[in-house]
Amino acid sequence: MKCRPLGRNDLHVSEVALGTAALGMDYGIEVPTDFGRPNEADVIKLLQEAADAGVNLFDTAPTYGESERLLGLALGRRSGCMVATKVSVPRDPKGQALHGSALEQAVEGSIERSLKMLRRDVLDIVQIHNATEDVIKHGEMTKVLLKAQRLGKLRFLGASVYTEAQALAVIKAGCFSVLQVGYSVLDQRMATRVFPAAREAGMGLIARSVLLKGALTPKVQWLPAELGELRQAAEQARDTLAGSWEALPAVALRFCLSSPHVATVLVGARTTEELNQALAAAEAGALSGELLARTSALAVRDDRLVNPGYWPVA
Repeated sequence: MKCRPLGRNDLHVSEVALGTAALGMDYGIEVPTDFGRPNEADVIKLLQEAADAGVNLFDTAPTYGESERLLGLALGRRSGCMVATKVSVPRDPKGQALHGSALEQAVEGSIERSLKMLRRDVLDIVQIHNATEDVIKHGEMTKVLLKAQRLGKLRFLGASVYTEAQALAVIKAGCFSVLQVGYSVLDQRMATRVFPAAREAGMGLIARSVLLKGALTPKVQWLPAELGELRQAAEQARDTLAGSWEALPAVALRFCLSSPHVATVLVGARTTEELNQALAAAEAGALSGELLARTSALAVRDDRLVNPGYWPVA
């Protein structure tokens, strides 16, 4: 497994990282014969197989069901394996962001629970989950995380965002080392401004949703009717780049790795077969210049389609 530097940090991460949302909870496009998280024994086996194959970064979050606990069971203190977890923006029962001591207690509590679940003495990367512009610009939550960093609870601070404006706010803040964004053949919005800005700032880029939650796999055929436009866009990507649904995921992953700005791509493999397919795609390397030239015409600009948060599915 090839590794790339994660920005100007002292971390080198495998080109393929394992996203674990689908290992800790039911997640993705609901296919009648292929949906739901694997059982605990299979998850532990898969995580260990990934580490054995050279995957050294595992992305999780407290909101991903059993993900943190299972990562702790499978990898615990295994050397050479890094974990990137998250802290959600703490809110009161009315949905308003917390401030002051309430915010500090919530963030510190989240970090301590993650340390316990993951069986770690220190967290490699902690990202603000779904960071908003207000949270980044206000800076109060960031200060709490920087304090935890000084205390040795975490090594690097990051943020996971959805929009270009949010990403640029994180970069401008100047204290984040890692930025996680959605990026795929169909969602190329971050490439124009965010990628160069992050590189200039020395930040490491983690690409998620590289298969757009299954829309760039055969599972797209089970998208609800409301996402018909997205299915049409995926069909165009299939015909333009791959020729079949079965070949499309590998091409889509290689597209993301073709960017010199991307350090690693998150793959939500649920089986050994899916893991091996992702590893083989990475081994095949970047797409040819001819194929890359075709990809610009495939970009979808409608946020309702490329942001899975708007989809009427789990």
